[in-house]
Amino acid sequence: MLRKMSKFNNSYWLIVAFVSLTPGTYGEEEIIFPVTTSNDEWWSNTIIYQVYPRSFKDSDNDGIGDLKGITEELDHFVDLGIDIVWINPIFKSPMYDMGYDVENYTMIDPIFGSMADFEELISEMNKRNLKLIIDVVPNHSSDQCEWFLKSIKKEGKYDKYYVWRNASNQDQLSNSTITPTPPNNWLSKFGGPAWSWNTERKQFYLHQLSDKQPDLNFRNPEVHKEILNILEFWMDKGVAGFRFNAVGLLYEDKDFRNESKSVGRENWPIYYSLDHIYTHDQPEVIDTVIEWRKFMDDYSKRKNTFPRLLAAEAHHHVCVFSLRNYYGTENNPGAQIPFNYHLLIQVRKDDLVYSVDRAIKFWFEVVPANNTPNWVMETHDTDRISSKYGSEMVQVFTALKLSLPGIDVTYYGSEIGMENVYVRSDQIQDSYDSSGQRNIESRDFARSPMQWNGKSNAGFTEAKRSWLPINPNYYKINVEEQKKISTSNYNFYKKMSQLRRTDTLKYGDLELFNITDSIYIIKRSLSGRETYLIVINFGSETETVILSKVMSNLKKKLHVYLGSENSGYSHSDTISTVSIVEKPLHLPPQSVVVLTDNLINFEPFRNNAISYRKYNSSYICFLYALLMTACILCWNTYLIELVE
Repeated sequence: MLRKMSKFNNSYWLIVAFVSLTPGTYGEEEIIFPVTTSNDEWWSNTIIYQVYPRSFKDSDNDGIGDLKGITEELDHFVDLGIDIVWINPIFKSPMYDMGYDVENYTMIDPIFGSMADFEELISEMNKRNLKLIIDVVPNHSSDQCEWFLKSIKKEGKYDKYYVWRNASNQDQLSNSTITPTPPNNWLSKFGGPAWSWNTERKQFYLHQLSDKQPDLNFRNPEVHKEILNILEFWMDKGVAGFRFNAVGLLYEDKDFRNESKSVGRENWPIYYSLDHIYTHDQPEVIDTVIEWRKFMDDYSKRKNTFPRLLAAEAHHHVCVFSLRNYYGTENNPGAQIPFNYHLLIQVRKDDLVYSVDRAIKFWFEVVPANNTPNWVMETHDTDRISSKYGSEMVQVFTALKLSLPGIDVTYYGSEIGMENVYVRSDQIQDSYDSSGQRNIESRDFARSPMQWNGKSNAGFTEAKRSWLPINPNYYKINVEEQKKISTSNYNFYKKMSQLRRTDTLKYGDLELFNITDSIYIIKRSLSGRETYLIVINFGSETETVILSKVMSNLKKKLHVYLGSENSGYSHSDTISTVSIVEKPLHLPPQSVVVLTDNLINFEPFRNNAISYRKYNSSYICFLYALLMTACILCWNTYLIELVE
């Protein structure tokens, strides 16, 4: 039962008491996601932590994050209860698109370190039971890639590695005054035509993104072989899986037909003026995803090792109806994780309860049964939660997404509530343009360096300047400071991560209660285990919730497992589910509380590895010197005794 708590006089209490006794239920009890059989795949109920390598930690003080920096901070993941670390591209690249323009798929770019650094990272992660997945960019390469340079010259098998087409006026080009015309009207997502003329080959090449990122030709079997060889190379190195970038763009219409105008989008950016029915989500995409999955599964069987993880990114605005096909079928499985962006793109600030509820339910309505859900709310291309919804909402959305079944994808810095950073025009690193035409503004605002402490440059680097400006709020929003504060974003995230280890959150039913325009409740339950209620107030006024009027079969009193910093509730507080007078749930605006019928204690996340930072080379040298000193003393004692 809910009523706004703007007044607290006697008349108000009499009215509320009267209303609370009237029969009626605000929510319908419906199991959205039923109890699942125990699925203990290493990836099935976990958190994937996204590391943007340029911005995580700089170990060599050049102002850019690197592999050794990630290795230095591995204990951070252990402390948070993270199982999987996903690193954005680290391959050799001209860095026009920050690594998504790959020059060599089996080399580490020197700005991130060496292959030895990568192997050390894998080794240290293994000691901590952490698994690594990396980005693979199959749709396109860099224009500096050896394959493309050879394709320009039509050398051997590389001739048809890319999508080349004659100009629509090719027969007129013998006249040097004639300008080549693209073969059709397709557009680049980065702005301008999707075709660029190569003067040496005298043909157009396709690039659905930048003109420095030519599209590979997936209708060529040799390209398929190259990608499979790349996967095997990195699996041999110990990589546990891959996140395939821009998979929805792999194929285009084989007849290269013009795309039709999109009605009602005349004033939109030029890219969205067309319906991309011939360049997005072609039927062959799913066949290729299934091919990758089979190869990865066969590799694991052949090497007698653990199964690898295939995560596929179609694109942000792909509909769930298309996304469900990425799972494949029982006989021909595809991606275990087709990235679900519905909580990222469908949630509306002016209608939070309904849009959140719809985004979650729509996923379960459409996606085939027995597949693992996943949830994404931040990426390196989008606003941070704190900047999009406000700093008070960080813990609200942390509780929401970490209480849902399946896999959560956490963007670095989300655990402390990092915010967008202001980047001056002269500081922009993200080009995001094509043929000189800017389509979408720089995405640098979401990529600022990780804020580790309140020292210079937030502890990210000892260089005078970092590659992007550090948010000036680092003096208060940083890992070191928040670890000390029990109610901080960091510790709230950590406690929700611990809750995900319970059988209830791993295997239990999911029920959702869309109560009013302000209150939203997530219920997780499992027979024989504790029940959890995540009660959220998305509104702007304090609300009173009589839970027995919302759902049945509740105990009269529930315990608080966790409350947001602004909720007014602490661990082990109790609330009444039936009384409007004696400790009902009063929830302030933009707050959340996690309730349970059985309060249990959690063991801290354990790290079985020797700390990389604690036992660094200097410390090892010290121990070695100490050992040598002891040996010398023992030897001297032995000689004295021998003489005597």
